[in-house]
Amino acid sequence: MEYINNMLELIGNTPLLKLNKVAKNVTANVFVKLEYLNPSGSYKDRMALSMVEAAEKGLTWNHKKLGPGGIVCDASAGNTAPALAFVSAVKGYKAMFCVYKPMLRGSSTRLKIIGAYGAEVCECLSPSDFLSEEMIKQIPEEAQDLSWVIAGKAHMSRLEEENPDVVWVDQIYNKYNYIGLKGIGYELYDQLDGKIDAWGCSVGSGATLFGVTLALKEKGVNPFTFGVIPYGSENYYQLQKPNSKKGEFELSKLRRQLIDSMGLKKWQTEKSINEEMFEAGYPDEFFGIKADEARNMANRLCTEEGIYCGMSSGANVFVAMKIAERMKEGQNVVTVIVDRRDRYLGEYPNDVYIV
Repeated sequence: MEYINNMLELIGNTPLLKLNKVAKNVTANVFVKLEYLNPSGSYKDRMALSMVEAAEKGLTWNHKKLGPGGIVCDASAGNTAPALAFVSAVKGYKAMFCVYKPMLRGSSTRLKIIGAYGAEVCECLSPSDFLSEEMIKQIPEEAQDLSWVIAGKAHMSRLEEENPDVVWVDQIYNKYNYIGLKGIGYELYDQLDGKIDAWGCSVGSGATLFGVTLALKEKGVNPFTFGVIPYGSENYYQLQKPNSKKGEFELSKLRRQLIDSMGLKKWQTEKSINEEMFEAGYPDEFFGIKADEARNMANRLCTEEGIYCGMSSGANVFVAMKIAERMKEGQNVVTVIVDRRDRYLGEYPNDVYIV
């Protein structure tokens, strides 16, 4: 007999696909790791399992341990909450997530997915719960989403402090996020016999880009690395131009000011994955991508390659094609198909590229 004992055993070991139609006019090979085939529908299953299992061992910033009857919490606008809800359901934990009000666009399918796994969802506290009216007025329009993100994380910090059974896994500052995603790198190495000339993807916490890059480095492979973010709405990064090389991008200065103003102690004392990644020298280049560029490529991947993917995947391939145009025949460019398109149906046809 051949069977699995639970759905967690299906995480990882995803196929690698060579793009033939979308990439027919470039000489380099463009490959995509089909991470949308993970059980809950995204690559976040890997990091969710890694972070929860670390919490079970008390490997958290404050050594708080996730035990029987424990509650997993975080603030999320994308795939992290569904993945954590899935892992928590299988392991028998309760899960609680807060979502950022301005990032709820249309009829949010992601909220329905979270609820289907039995997790509790609430709206995160607003920046006005932590900041004075005067300071809120000083936040520029393009940084409004950032202020809500920091407020959401401060909400989670408060929730953890006030509840002994709650563990805030905090994907932005949790090294077990990128440790869990290193598995993609090991699999890519085996699938391409180590022949990886360029690698990159959309960057939010930085965990996927950093984790895969570290895994490849362990194997002796050092590809050109590229990061992708929504242009003009950078929550964590500031680019000097649409494609910025080292020295032309940096972490958001306003981010640090908001962290200090909201008294988010953990983020004041710990080092984020982004900071670790930058200090290690990655990525080699950052690309800002517009929503219509990401959307158009996602549509092409659906209609030409049969890949039912979302906006981040479209952005990833859009930039991978740019990199492939620079490379020689036979070289390999690799990126990730992040998630399934169905979790954005409530926003269609005005899907917004966020990470």
